[in-house]
Amino acid sequence: MKAKTLGGLDALVSDLQIPEHLVEATRATAPEPVPRQRVPGRVVAALVAAVLAVGGTLLFTTRGDDAAPETTDVAAAQQAPAPAPSPAGEPQPIVIEPIDPLTTDGVREFVRQLGVKFEGDLRVDQVTFYSSYVFVTRMLEDQPHREQDWSFRAGFSTSRDPESRPLDTATVDLAALDVDRLGDVIATGANRVGMPSGSVEYIFVRPDSPTEGLVTVLFKDDADRSGSVNTRLDGSVVDVSPAEG
Repeated sequence: MKAKTLGGLDALVSDLQIPEHLVEATRATAPEPVPRQRVPGRVVAALVAAVLAVGGTLLFTTRGDDAAPETTDVAAAQQAPAPAPSPAGEPQPIVIEPIDPLTTDGVREFVRQLGVKFEGDLRVDQVTFYSSYVFVTRMLEDQPHREQDWSFRAGFSTSRDPESRPLDTATVDLAALDVDRLGDVIATGANRVGMPSGSVEYIFVRPDSPTEGLVTVLFKDDADRSGSVNTRLDGSVVDVSPAEG
């Protein structure tokens, strides 16, 4: 069992010769004597491995009946233990529930967390709300010539390295976004574009001029038709693009 090389296995079995009286019996019955050949070390290693494997299988099989009653105990032992309560004085873990960015509550929660992340500064170059995350671009703090992309999925993470940004880039202040009126567009927009079975695909907020922001709510249905409603940040409708496709 301690052999580590084929040479070690070969030495282990090299003295296992056929007894002389068996050799004589073989010569008497065989039409011609067949010379013995030394078994190559690699064959010996393969045979030893096969014997060990068969032995292990037999041992496992013969113990099967005895081990069966312990199955339930083993399964129970493998189950994860119930989480222990936090010790007295320890803070409870913070659990951040996922939000749906295409709902009124989801948009409001994103704006709130954006304010927390950037200490109340809600200015962005642009922001797009998708079904499972929000993508936002904004100026780097104290560096108006550079911008950073962020992804928001129950928390903020950077999407790439900062890039250059024109100093005169227009921004949108989400503090002026009327989330309740945006919620009305989310709820009624599919009918407005002539697609009652449609649902919101994304919400895109960006500057429309140095002083105005524009919100586009795009709707899509199962037939892959799409239509959109454009509004200002205060919710006033700019135009409606009927379903196409």
